[in-house]
Amino acid sequence: MSSSYQELRALTASSQARPGLTIGTRQPAVAVEAALRHGLQDPCPSQDRLLLVACQQDDSGAFACLRCHVSHPLEQKLLGIHRQYGSHYGLDLLALASYALDDAGQQLSYLQLRSLPTASIAPFTAQVVCSYELGHGAGLPHWARLKLQSHNGLKAHLRDHGLLLISEWALLADSSARRIRESLEVFGAGSLTVDRAVELHAAYRNHYPQAKAEHLQQTRRASGWVPSDAFLSLIAPDQAPNTTRDQLLAMDRAVRLVLSNQWQRARQQQDDGEAAYEVADPNTLAEVIEVDSASPAEQLALIEAALQRALAAVMPAVLAPAASDPQLHCLWQGYGEGLTNTPLAQHCGCARGTVSKKLRPEQHASSVARHAAAELSRQPLFCEVARSPEGAERMVEALRNHLLSPEREGDAPPLRRWVNQHLPPP
Repeated sequence: MSSSYQELRALTASSQARPGLTIGTRQPAVAVEAALRHGLQDPCPSQDRLLLVACQQDDSGAFACLRCHVSHPLEQKLLGIHRQYGSHYGLDLLALASYALDDAGQQLSYLQLRSLPTASIAPFTAQVVCSYELGHGAGLPHWARLKLQSHNGLKAHLRDHGLLLISEWALLADSSARRIRESLEVFGAGSLTVDRAVELHAAYRNHYPQAKAEHLQQTRRASGWVPSDAFLSLIAPDQAPNTTRDQLLAMDRAVRLVLSNQWQRARQQQDDGEAAYEVADPNTLAEVIEVDSASPAEQLALIEAALQRALAAVMPAVLAPAASDPQLHCLWQGYGEGLTNTPLAQHCGCARGTVSKKLRPEQHASSVARHAAAELSRQPLFCEVARSPEGAERMVEALRNHLLSPEREGDAPPLRRWVNQHLPPP
């Protein structure tokens, strides 16, 4: 008899000397009893259907068997994500598992959970089983993997690490004209102008639903669609399909950079944790803005003016809550005066982790840098730098570094200086 219906893959307490969690196996007694009672053999669609019918009669043992069953493809999907992306994006396997392998094996009622909104059903294995409908084409293990890929909590976690699992073509279809315009104004799309990109994207979205519907009808799968040359010629008849494909992929890259915050992710220091970001190198600004047609003084004047306008646009809303929150005011005041995390925590009587959580200067600096980069990219001196996503990303990173680190030893970084000058009174 197969163990898939009796063994639940889940986060369990580690049996090793070091305390913690691991991905292990539970054998809920109710699932073992139901597997024997129903005479289950190797997992197959007919066995799943048998158990689903039993679930509809409120057989809690059958429900436990199916939760055990779907936990295995969930584990394999998580392992695949971690194997493919873990090293590059700094993903922790147990953190990923917490979104799907959270079933403790307790006895649950299928009928009671089915009456709840799907998104509120927990554990996740129960949500998978309760949301499954017979006759929709996908088998239960495949449905489990699809549900995991659309898990909002997991998607948010991956996005915080710079990773979007959605395909290029689905992301473009899901993006508004405004998102395309704003992304390309910062990161560009090669030689493609913003107006032309918005026009091409509109044509893509207009024809996408029909193409997807035909794909679903032909394959009985909602995923896996890619634009054919015929589709690409339909939306842009004035150019070669490969050119159109490259332009669409360039749009996708720009949108991903914005949505994933990949360009502003904090890099952990290998020290005592004084800062949550890599020590900024102000020299990166000079490397990025090197332009032959203007003097360094002219370039820096344009940059400083753009940064001041960006600071004025972004930071007042960030600092406003400090007027009514004494601790937050203390933290921002100390930050503006140059205190680092540990002395700042001591000065305001809070934990060091509270400083990073409440202030988040790296995140605000990235927002200001993006705002300034959007303005600079429209300047003749900088449009060449911002023409590619890579160049625009370097510009934003350099501006962020400039905001967080002084150009000369002993100077106050621009972000600290601005906070010191503009913090509202309590």
